[in-house]
Amino acid sequence: MDKRSNATVEKYAAPFVQIVLEKNQQRDVFRELSQIKGIFEETYLADFLSHIGVSQAEKSKVLRLFQTCDSVLVNNLIEVLVKNGREDFFYPILLDILKKIEKETNEFEVTIHSVEGLSEEQKARLIPVIEKKMNLKVRSIKENLDRSLIGGFAITANHKIIDTSIKRQLKAVKEKLK
Repeated sequence: MDKRSNATVEKYAAPFVQIVLEKNQQRDVFRELSQIKGIFEETYLADFLSHIGVSQAEKSKVLRLFQTCDSVLVNNLIEVLVKNGREDFFYPILLDILKKIEKETNEFEVTIHSVEGLSEEQKARLIPVIEKKMNLKVRSIKENLDRSLIGGFAITANHKIIDTSIKRQLKAVKEKLK
């Protein structure tokens, strides 16, 4: 994205996040926007909204389909974007809003990479450790099965990594032997 596009995204995202935080609706808005993000990713809707061959009326019509959200704030954001002819910026604005809410609340989705899935009890025991070691709050846990780890697990959140995998330990031993 160029500077002008980034400025447009910031122009809508920053005040929206400020209002969301003031009204203490960050959890509901984050949930709603995450669901919409999932739809965009599954359907390539962002490409449709940014395509120059699609009329403004069609873009507005499609974007307004999301105004059935529970969140009045999200519905109002969509309305403002439609009225200003900024439908093509909805997806980048949505992504920026999600990042800003995570940063402001310090709540993140944590991904646990492991050879086998973890039980609910194991996840529950890991949450306080993750929160303390990574200095963040766990919004949700996503599991990623990765047989290449051999054993142990790796945890990622907010660009931070805790890697206790055997694969990493073997790599460290190999580096020391060089």
